[in-house]
Amino acid sequence: MNIEKLIKNISSRWFYEEPLLFSVLCTHSVVQNDGMNVPMRTGQKRIEFCQPLLEKYDESQVEEYLKIEVLRILLQHPYARQPYNAKKGILLLASDVTLYQFYRTKVPLAGVEYLKAQAGKFKILNNVLPAKWRDTEEEKFFLRNLQLDPKTGCLVTLDDLTFEKWYRKILFLIQETASGEGENAGSADDSSAFSRSSEEAADLWDEDQEIQAEINEQTQKAEREQGWGGLGGTLQRGIMEASDFKMDYRRILAQFRAASVSSERTLTRMRPNRRFGFSAMGSRYERKANILVAVDVSGSITDESFARFFHVINNFFVYGIEKLDVIFFDTNLKFSKPVSARRHLNLKEIKGRGGTNFQPAIDFFQEHQEYNGMIIFTDGEGNIPKFSRHRLNLMWILSSRLDYEKSHQWIENLPGSRAAYLPF
Repeated sequence: MNIEKLIKNISSRWFYEEPLLFSVLCTHSVVQNDGMNVPMRTGQKRIEFCQPLLEKYDESQVEEYLKIEVLRILLQHPYARQPYNAKKGILLLASDVTLYQFYRTKVPLAGVEYLKAQAGKFKILNNVLPAKWRDTEEEKFFLRNLQLDPKTGCLVTLDDLTFEKWYRKILFLIQETASGEGENAGSADDSSAFSRSSEEAADLWDEDQEIQAEINEQTQKAEREQGWGGLGGTLQRGIMEASDFKMDYRRILAQFRAASVSSERTLTRMRPNRRFGFSAMGSRYERKANILVAVDVSGSITDESFARFFHVINNFFVYGIEKLDVIFFDTNLKFSKPVSARRHLNLKEIKGRGGTNFQPAIDFFQEHQEYNGMIIFTDGEGNIPKFSRHRLNLMWILSSRLDYEKSHQWIENLPGSRAAYLPF
């Protein structure tokens, strides 16, 4: 069986049946690596496969291994920020257990097999932890999660933890059961075997924000276009949470600021021309931006969220910003002229608190082309505005995560718009 040809056939079928899996698979190169001791592994924008190992499986199992690696990418485990001095083998075990929460695979996962082995010992020995952990929260956690279904032998209870938290739990379990104390002393060889086999599988893992952003785009596209294919609701939730967890509003604000700053050329004789020296004038570029901030003062915006928003804006837009002006709106603009964001602003002084109409704020921005970009602070509850210009730079900041989930799809379909929320 030619595995490379089989993967191409699977990819062709996914194009029609599993659009999200296909899109993510296309972001990575599929590379044969027969020197590995694992069937497949992911990292550095590659999915590597071992032909001799995969030849032992039928076509449906090969597809399952490929699907697992693509789901790891969607959950962003190979590219997430790793804990300090992380053990990559245990990262792989944690990834397996996290994935198992959302998707019950048809092939064995090392992390799940490790917990099942510990669950079997737990049943025989009554406890896998040393005596010092009796009646603690740690023991209660493993009492819940080291349980097997007597009919199927599957793990029946897995707490809904993030990838990072599962890493800490499994690391704790391996360290404590390998300590030589208690009834489960001597299990170090088993846990080390799981860890060693997983070390190679996670060897290519390293933090990469660029790939994280690329995967987030694919996830958001699937959400907008309902292109989830056969991925179930539980798995969709896990993928969306992974995408949202990685959403860093500071990075998005930095991208907006970079797009807003213009370069203005100034001629100077203090700097010689590169080709002609002091006989010709040199150039100096000053980077600066004029930013307009539009604040929704309808009844649903609280004084607390308003204060938090301005704390972030005034601290973030300090350097390279020549002018930072504010307008206020609900169904219309509250003042005829903008006010400076540098002065003390009190939401209670601003008369508004009606409904929300984004159009007056959008029209003001389009009419005043001296501004390089506009930030809109809102809860997203309003009619979709219309645009007369399409080359715009708009940053929509939603007042809560719930508001972001309700509104970010229609916002990101607008010209030149991106969305974020402040996680307070």
